[in-house]
This record gives sequence, C-alpha cells and structure tokens, in this order.
Amino acid sequence: MPDALLDRAARTAGRVSTYALVPFALTLLAIDNVAQTAAASGFHISVKFALPTAVPTLWTVFDPPASGINFVTPTSLSLLPVYLLVDAALTAGYLGGIHDAGNGSKTDFVDSAASDALPILGVRIVEFVVVGAFALLAVGGGVATALLAFPFLLLAGYVLWGAPFLVVARDQSALDAVAWSVELALNSSDYLSFSIGFAVVAALVSVLVSLLLSAGGLVAVVVMTVVIAYPALIASAAAMHVVDDAAARSRGA
Repeated sequence: MPDALLDRAARTAGRVSTYALVPFALTLLAIDNVAQTAAASGFHISVKFALPTAVPTLWTVFDPPASGINFVTPTSLSLLPVYLLVDAALTAGYLGGIHDAGNGSKTDFVDSAASDALPILGVRIVEFVVVGAFALLAVGGGVATALLAFPFLLLAGYVLWGAPFLVVARDQSALDAVAWSVELALNSSDYLSFSIGFAVVAALVSVLVSLLLSAGGLVAVVVMTVVIAYPALIASAAAMHVVDDAAARSRGA
C-alpha cells in the first residue's frame, strides 16, 4: 500500500476509531468459525490470499481448520440469512461513516445504516450467489473441475469487491454498484494494484495469525479479534479511498 494512501486511510480511520467495533463484532458473530477455531487442537500454520472486502475480519485472513476442501461460510446455513441481514446493516453504517469521515463530513452510523442496508444486502446476495457457485464447483467437482473453477472464483471476487463501497460513496443501487465495480476492475490500474497489494499483505498476516491461533483456543480467538479490528478499519478506509477516487476518474465526481 503506497505511503500516501496509508497515511490518508489512517487519518480517516482516526476520525471514526470507534468503528473498529464493527470488524470486532462481525468476527465474533461468525459463531461457527469461532467455535471451530477455538476447538481445534495441535500446531498448524496456513497462508490465505484474500481480496479487499468492505469489513475485513479475522476470517478474512484465516479459515477455521477443516478436513479436506470446504466451502466456508461464517455461520451455519440455517443462520446465514440472519447473519447477512446483520452484516448488511453494520456494513452500511460502517462504510457510511468512513466515507463521511474521509470527506470531513459529520458521521451518523444509524442514518447510513438505514439508507444503505438494503442495497448492501443486495450486493451481498449477488456476491454469495456468484462466488458461492464457483466455490461449490471447486469443492464438489473433481480435481479438473476445481482447477477450472478456481480462476473464475478469484475473478468473481476481484470484480465484485468494490460494489459495497460504490453503494455508499456513489449512492448506487445494488446492481448498478456491481456493474460499476466490474468496470473499475477491468479499467482501473489503482483498483488492480490495491487488490494485489491487499492480497500480499493478507497472506503475510495470515501466516502469523494461524500460528497464534493454534496456541490458545477461545482466548486466542478473542485476542486476535481485538488485535485485527483497528488495522481492519484502516484497510476499509484505504479501500474506500481507492474505489471512490477511481470512480471519480471513470465517470467524473
């Protein structure tokens, strides 16, 4: 991440430092992930390449230990609709505050959540359906199917991650935000370079996180959730600036 972008993101995050409670909360609300990680035993180390996301959490850089290849969801499928609703409301308020802080405007978490929760939910559903379809192909098929599906899984994640930011920063509907995100993914060098930089940093962090989580059960999960929360806020602020600036250049302010 360029120093100028990091400094700008850190200043923005500093204006809404309490918003770090959102990645903290969403990490712990992924109940199945918490339980599986806390129950795991033995030393393990892993590396995870992750693309930018609206609200980075502990699970952005770490997948709970599992046998074989699995399609990971933050909660059981029965609770997933509830999780997505809560996630949409928290994400809308969170991104709205970050965007306002970046522009020097007054922040209002509740107003932002009320204004943008539904389109954010729409984006989340599109992400879940598209990314989930490729993930299921990779998990459920044979080796050849997995090898074919994996690049499309990465591509889907890459072209879609900017959509929640566009809902908030550019007042877009879910489908318009998705379309604009695809446009930026294909045409913006800043969008591409930030995606690559984020993935590299996430991979490096994931190694350390996996080592620490293998050491301490539930206590380690809670401690790492606290440690990750504020850097996650800075990462969200950086992503907001990248997407908002790229959008301004692509279609005007």
